[in-house]
Amino acid sequence: MATVHTPPSTYILRDLHDVAVPESVSWWPQTIGWKLLALAILLALVYWTYKALCRWWNNRYRSEALTALNELNPQDNDTGKRLFSILKVVLVYLNSGNARLFDAAFLGKLDELSLGQPTFNDQTAKQWQQSLVNPNIELSSEQNAELIKRAQVWLKQHRLSVKTQEGRV
Repeated sequence: MATVHTPPSTYILRDLHDVAVPESVSWWPQTIGWKLLALAILLALVYWTYKALCRWWNNRYRSEALTALNELNPQDNDTGKRLFSILKVVLVYLNSGNARLFDAAFLGKLDELSLGQPTFNDQTAKQWQQSLVNPNIELSSEQNAELIKRAQVWLKQHRLSVKTQEGRV
């Protein structure tokens, strides 16, 4: 026959007491200094994010133009015209007054906006501009490749402040 187990008598447990559970520790900082530091870091992060978004928004035309330039094939006959239209769209985006520019004025504006020495101030650039209006003048694929490379460098490095919708420069 099985015997039923009985719990120990109370004389064993009479000196035991319940353990007092301490209050939980708050994760929130106790002093105002930590709160001010957290607020300053949060404000700096918001400001940095805003500036990065503004920089990206104002320079998104560069990536679109670079994508269009990467699609150009130097062996095509219409590469010069397509290159001109891409750079013209960029200049008009930067300032609508650039819409009337052509030939030497167009090349001069590109050089004016470029950093460092002029990029489009040579015989190849002048021949490129002449090939746009004279079908008898054709550029070689090496000249087209050189012009595309110069345009890519110009797009990455030119500097100009762009007016935003709020009117800030």
